[in-house]
Amino acid sequence: MIPRCSLVCFLCVTLFSVSSASAHPPHESEAGTFLRADGTVILIVRHYVDGIVAADPVSIQFRLPDGAAVAHTSHVFDAIVRQTVSGIEVYQFRNILLPVASRVESFDGYDLNDITSSRRLLSLQIHFTGHWVAYLVTIGFAVVLGALYVALQAIPERGWRRRVRLIGLVFVSIAGYFFVYGIVIFSPVSPLVLGGGGAILFAFYRMIRRRRRTVIS
Repeated sequence: MIPRCSLVCFLCVTLFSVSSASAHPPHESEAGTFLRADGTVILIVRHYVDGIVAADPVSIQFRLPDGAAVAHTSHVFDAIVRQTVSGIEVYQFRNILLPVASRVESFDGYDLNDITSSRRLLSLQIHFTGHWVAYLVTIGFAVVLGALYVALQAIPERGWRRRVRLIGLVFVSIAGYFFVYGIVIFSPVSPLVLGGGGAILFAFYRMIRRRRRTVIS
């Protein structure tokens, strides 16, 4: 029964992916301002284009108050703007599997300068600093799904409880598929970091349980 449910869930996710492929026009959001040495205020804008079934690629654009373009980055999966004493640093992530910036550029008010070699290692910290809320929400949802699964597995397969258990497992399976799909396709959270962290915590949990059993016995 469970394999059939898994197949149905997979088909649901696939259909959802196809149905969500409706195109939409580019959109923008403000990311702050920068005061140039000559007193000119530079607007920092996040410019998104349609990503179809994936997250919308973003470009960081710098403009004058009248809308004239000063400089802009290329469109990437994710970009984090960091203000420093010397100017604005833009950390660009081509993909989020391994959250290390593919390119880092510094804006001095006039041009973008490549500083990737000196900032690549720092980009890992910048990624977690910029998306710590997303990581907390993702981990919390994963814990809830895991707790529901464990609780449902503990329900005895007798009478009406068997139906409750089956319906619950189907629900958790569907929610799990959408959860994984959202992380891989849309979320700025790294699946590799989550998977590695989860594996470490699970191994730590198993080790604690073994020690407790040894002490009790």
